[in-house]
Amino acid sequence: LKTSRAFVAISRPRRFGKTLTLSMLRTFFEIEYDRDGNLMDNSRYFEGMRILDAPENILSMMGQYPVINLSLKSAKQPSYREAALQIRDEIVSEFSRHSYVKDSDRLLEPERQMFRELLEPRRRSEIGSEEDLKAEIGRYATALKTLSLCLARYHNKNVMILLDEYDVPLENAYYKGFYEEMVDF
Repeated sequence: LKTSRAFVAISRPRRFGKTLTLSMLRTFFEIEYDRDGNLMDNSRYFEGMRILDAPENILSMMGQYPVINLSLKSAKQPSYREAALQIRDEIVSEFSRHSYVKDSDRLLEPERQMFRELLEPRRRSEIGSEEDLKAEIGRYATALKTLSLCLARYHNKNVMILLDEYDVPLENAYYKGFYEEMVDF
């Protein structure tokens, strides 16, 4: 896929392999680390595949980019509160996946501090009032931007952001009656 655009939207019918495609793109492009901070080599997943016959300019991109991979498939809750907290949990999970950057000297101290704060969401039992919910969700409204900036600084490379099932929270909110709140988030 050759493009000079900042983003690419892949829209296909249900059961057409969008999730599998995003998983493959993540595995191909991502600079991935294991839990101990060791660099992983994902090329083994592509052995015997036609992609390895691609020109060098394509193959040279394998394992070279930080990737944020977020699926919003699980945001089908009956209320705004539960759906927003589910999205928050998905974002926290992605921060956790990239936790190797949280103590890095490559980040500025305010970035490290923000990263650490976003790694630790408030427990649901601590979020009682609407004000509490608004404050907690507000912390995560720009979290993907924060994660992207931290990863870009750490790796000194552009970040790929893969969003799967991006329409689920809005479609669910429309049918459950909290569309305006979800659109604002």
